[in-house]
Amino acid sequence: MKKLLTLAIGLLIVLAAGVPDALAASWPMFQCDAQRSGSNAGARIRPPLKSTWVKGPQTSTSERRTRPVIADGIVYAGQRWTTYDLILRTINHGQLQAISMESGKPFWTASDLFVAGTPALANGLVYAGTDDGRMIALGAADGVVRWSVDVGGKPTSPAIYGHRLYVTTANGRLCALDGATGASIWSIERSKALSAPAVLDGMVVVGGSELAAFEASDGRFKWSFGGASSYSMPTLSAEAVYVSTPYTLYRLDRENGTVVWSRFTGDKYGATQSLTLDGSTIYLGAVTAIDADNGQTKWTFNSENSIVGASVALANGFVFIGASHHHNQALDHSDGRLYVLKAATGELVWEYSAGLRYGDWYGIDPSPAIAGDSVVLNLSTMQLACFSEAQSEPLPLLVTASPGVIDPYDCEAGQAAIAFKLDAPATVTVNVLDSQGKPVRCLVDNAQYDAGEHEVMWYGIIDFPEMVDASLAAAFGDKGVLIAPDGDYTLQVLAQTGDGQKYRGGAVVQAAADV
Repeated sequence: MKKLLTLAIGLLIVLAAGVPDALAASWPMFQCDAQRSGSNAGARIRPPLKSTWVKGPQTSTSERRTRPVIADGIVYAGQRWTTYDLILRTINHGQLQAISMESGKPFWTASDLFVAGTPALANGLVYAGTDDGRMIALGAADGVVRWSVDVGGKPTSPAIYGHRLYVTTANGRLCALDGATGASIWSIERSKALSAPAVLDGMVVVGGSELAAFEASDGRFKWSFGGASSYSMPTLSAEAVYVSTPYTLYRLDRENGTVVWSRFTGDKYGATQSLTLDGSTIYLGAVTAIDADNGQTKWTFNSENSIVGASVALANGFVFIGASHHHNQALDHSDGRLYVLKAATGELVWEYSAGLRYGDWYGIDPSPAIAGDSVVLNLSTMQLACFSEAQSEPLPLLVTASPGVIDPYDCEAGQAAIAFKLDAPATVTVNVLDSQGKPVRCLVDNAQYDAGEHEVMWYGIIDFPEMVDASLAAAFGDKGVLIAPDGDYTLQVLAQTGDGQKYRGGAVVQAAADV
């Protein structure tokens, strides 16, 4: 009970606050946010990665999972599977689970739920659509149903904006619900098919058999764009709407829906894809990086992904994409890959072979969820897997010390200056280590330093109180000589930049008393 209460409080703080640090540790809905950017700008994940855990299939090889969402170290995903009784009648099963991102073990399971689309998280609740046309809200900490409402059709993946839940249904309804109670705020009928909604700055935009924009406050129609047979779920920025159709990608003006540019993609499944947007770059499929301002190609990477609807995830300057094929190795039954690319150049920096083959289909779900230093995704949809940042050796940092020899009993000659240079702002720790590598004094403890050259003084003092002469300490304070016994000392600097990169360097100073 105490553990569940702690989780509940943590979720309420993290999900309701909406602060950048909380967002960095969460992936609360499909494509991360309500604008459907597919980018978690605050996450600090950095390759190489390691496999932390793989879960399932626990029930049968027919098991399927929804794409995961994450908050406060907990992963939420729907599952469904089929069994047969003694006379081979089909029995369908469904559930929603809350799983520890650290261990892969479930915190709770809500049974008899057939989750439609990807769940969403906010305000201490997990929201999920169901096959029978309901939206339900469960306590994120305990899985207990708080409310359930009929939305008139099978829901798509909901978008949460403020305290409202925006939901579309497969039969053409768009509605806004109160996130706390499920009460209807407004509801409209639009077309026979609607994509999941995207929301930003008071505007809701949906794809499907048309692309249309509405006022988020009251559902009032703003504009529509037509001509193609179908439109993907849109991705929004402050100025633009990006949407993919069969063979064509568009940028539209957000205020009036006019075309800013269009480009041929050659992808007949373009309407099923989800775009990823980060700054001035759109990432499409598997994978083409496109200049968001003019539609020109920046780079391409061929992951040979045959999964319809592939969408990348982006965090900390890296693109993550799952693939179903690798270099046409048709006889390789484990040839799915998780790729990590540099977002700026498309350079492959890390890959992992993890796909499993069942029947005639194999691969990795191409749409990961990223939070903190971990990425969670489905392997062949049947296995939920977590990959975390592997501990790697810090990069070298040039550190100098002057003078190289000190007399720890001399106020003038008993001090040394440690100098180092940072290329970027970083959190810095400076320790004094003895000849055995044991820390004997901390000069700087996790302090924030700007980029540039820095200097820290060591006055020959170490943390051995029993060796300090009381009269000297009273007279000279921290600068008062001794006291470091004769020997070699390493002045070590540890630094970590905002993107998670670590650096380490040191310089040796000899303590030699002139007595």
